[in-house]
Amino acid sequence: MDTFMEMFRHHPDPAFLADASGKIIGWNSPADEMLGLPHSSENVDLVSKKGVHRFHPSLNELFAHCIKEGVGSEQWVLPLPGDMGRPHIRFIVTPIQKATEVSGAWAVCPRNPEDRDAWKAGATPENPVVRVLSFLTNMIESTVNGIVVMDPRGKVLMFNKSMEIMTGLSADDVVGIPGGVDLFYGWKTAKENMALMRSDQYGRPGILNMVKTELKDKGGNIFPVSLSAGIMFEDGMETGSVGIFGDLRESDRLARELRSAQERLIQADRNAALGRLSASVAHEINNPLSGILMFAEIMQRSLKDEPVFRDDLKEIIDQTLRCKAIVRNLLGFSRRSDNSNEPFDVPDAFRQCLDIVLPQAKFQGIDVACNFQPDMPRMEADRVQMQQVFTNLVLNAADALDGKGIIRINAYYDTDSDYFFMEFKDNGPGVAQGELERIFESFYTTKPVGYGTGLGLSITQDIIHNHGGTIGVENNPRGGTIFTIRLPGKRIKKES
Repeated sequence: MDTFMEMFRHHPDPAFLADASGKIIGWNSPADEMLGLPHSSENVDLVSKKGVHRFHPSLNELFAHCIKEGVGSEQWVLPLPGDMGRPHIRFIVTPIQKATEVSGAWAVCPRNPEDRDAWKAGATPENPVVRVLSFLTNMIESTVNGIVVMDPRGKVLMFNKSMEIMTGLSADDVVGIPGGVDLFYGWKTAKENMALMRSDQYGRPGILNMVKTELKDKGGNIFPVSLSAGIMFEDGMETGSVGIFGDLRESDRLARELRSAQERLIQADRNAALGRLSASVAHEINNPLSGILMFAEIMQRSLKDEPVFRDDLKEIIDQTLRCKAIVRNLLGFSRRSDNSNEPFDVPDAFRQCLDIVLPQAKFQGIDVACNFQPDMPRMEADRVQMQQVFTNLVLNAADALDGKGIIRINAYYDTDSDYFFMEFKDNGPGVAQGELERIFESFYTTKPVGYGTGLGLSITQDIIHNHGGTIGVENNPRGGTIFTIRLPGKRIKKES
């Protein structure tokens, strides 16, 4: 044995030594250059786990077969993806006999005497089979799809460049590493897909046609991919599997954008239908409102000497005129018209709205409080439309509270930005995240059938936008929702 070890250490070609279990336990000096690692106990442990030539796992398998069968073999091994400039390896594996047992094996990588610098120069042996294999490996590396090859035990043998780009992992991170598949795929998922391949659920047994699954990147982020896979057989035995992965992140993004565009087209069609409906409804409603207004004015003239009735009739006339303006604005929802802008006092407009809505039964258990900035400038806007906005938001808050809770209304003017800000807060149940994103869509409502048309907030948003402002909604961390309105001011001073 001493003679063998002396020959092993001084062999001119790279040589590797394995114990009876097939585990690599050492190598000679020429192999240092091939591995790119000096011989040490730490590096021996590393290479024994991963193999050689970018820690290629094939030598481990050759050793195991040699020791099990007790016979030598010769095999060409391809470089792993990423090492295409390096030569293919020719392994000659020989068992080490001790009495009648195989005590280990050793492998030599012969180099031509006339080409001692081949490893440094990166020359590839002129072998037609090797040239074909090199072409196929280059093709695998160049494909846009990720390709992974695993042995029957789930150890990764190939991890191409597209897989590296998709996952952020390098081939070194996963190839030959026990459990390496868990870094990007998950061993449980791999086993489930192997079971599918062995069934005929997605085609003939041994094949898994296009299915959608998930991978994870180096940071642990999950992303969607398509998978086509197959089992490799040799002499009727499974020798491994290959999976082809297609990144679906971009296609999923385009699909979401397409759905969003379709929804916008549907919304535009709804708005067009609403415009046609509004024209018909406005005409039908304006006729009875005109009759109410006419008879109220007649009664007002007849009862001009009765102050009690006179004030009530004035309120009827004012609210009838407001209804007529609201109907007119409904018509302008899909056909924009000029606003009747004029200066008005914001707190007064709020209080007038509250005087109308607070007597309703739904407000009996609700505490409504207003906080208005003192000496707030007058706002130049369409007063009737703004009152419609205020009323819609207060009524929506009351509906959310279902008869019990708190509504807080804050309004102030910011001198620096020349904007009015208004907040409507309630302590109700809030709005689900998916509904929060759609709450301003026409005909979209969270109320039960028969309790809402889904137009109130849509019309509110349209009015605010037509005045050059914005409206937003968010859930209050302490419960309920907060609607925030931002409207441009004209620096109109409050009259004294």
